[in-house]
Amino acid sequence: MALAGKETLEAFIDYIESDSLERKHWLTRVREVGFDQVLSEYRELATRKQMPLRI
Repeated sequence: MALAGKETLEAFIDYIESDSLERKHWLTRVREVGFDQVLSEYRELATRKQMPLRI
């Protein structure tokens, strides 16, 4: 896995672990569209909100 992908994955995990409602939302989304798509959506969200990819 590329370093940027690993950082995104780690940030995503930290993000969904921080809030049970976010976790439920994102895990439901994973079931609907798949994990790769969800990571792409998270990356877009983080960029729009200027959230750090690394928490």
